[in-house]
Amino acid sequence: MRRKNILIIEDDQAIREIISYLLLSEGYEPLGCPKSEQLEELHRYEPELILLDEWVNDREGTMLCQEIKLIHRLAGVPVIIISTSADIEQIALSCKADGFVRKPFDIAAMLAEIKRCLSLDHSTSGRLK
Repeated sequence: MRRKNILIIEDDQAIREIISYLLLSEGYEPLGCPKSEQLEELHRYEPELILLDEWVNDREGTMLCQEIKLIHRLAGVPVIIISTSADIEQIALSCKADGFVRKPFDIAAMLAEIKRCLSLDHSTSGRLK
């Protein structure tokens, strides 16, 4: 069976590597992206899920999330915001993210959130409510 591609947009290399290791050990194909690149080009990774840090290279990940959701080829890809913010749930709701993970992250909780978001039907509204 083909591994699901998970794009990690995180500028902290150590965190990106830890998450990549965890995803690989769970049977996913982690794809690291240290910065936001040209958003229109993110589709070339063929992500089935995007893990997005709340701050990427001094840019708000929430703004990136909103922009990703406007790109036709990425609009149906679930996005999980990763953050240290106490109000991460509200932040995720406001930017139309599909889920969130608090830093420092609990491994089991992060993997459960990934599985939950991958199982959502994104042809309807699978966003956080």
